[in-house]
Amino acid sequence: MLIYRDIFSNDELCSDSFPMEEVDGVVLEFRGKNVTRKEGDIVLAGANPSAEEADEGADENVVSGIDVVLNHNLVEMPVYQSASIFKDWVKEYMKKLVDRMTADGVEEQKIKDFKTKMQKYVAGLLQKDRFKELQFFQGDGDSAADGQLAIVEYRNDVPIVMFIKQGLAEEKC
Repeated sequence: MLIYRDIFSNDELCSDSFPMEEVDGVVLEFRGKNVTRKEGDIVLAGANPSAEEADEGADENVVSGIDVVLNHNLVEMPVYQSASIFKDWVKEYMKKLVDRMTADGVEEQKIKDFKTKMQKYVAGLLQKDRFKELQFFQGDGDSAADGQLAIVEYRNDVPIVMFIKQGLAEEKC
């Protein structure tokens, strides 16, 4: 199994246990599900908890949300629902990513292509009717907001959790 960590905060953001699609070489989209379960339970994609467990006590704390978000303890960040604050974050985060890519020896043309593709991606997110429907999350250890945002968009009632690929480090587990 692969764990995806934020390259700046080192927070665990996602894993390959969820269906994933790469978009234009810059975004990874993970397909989540809305779930309800006991607080603290982690259920991997494809797992089938027993019916007995579902019947156990009603006094337990129950949480509902997107499985990707719950499994990786992502924290909702409603402040980014302001387009101007989101744009400021994008500008700062892109600078950090480009600096990191440069330091890692990524070719200048690849960086230029990345920036072009990201501008197109961000412009798509900022479309008024689309942006107002997005939700924003970050890793639970990212109190300084150094890392990237997990951006959630519902498509046909399915939560799609999006991450910038270049801001993730893969870790084999």
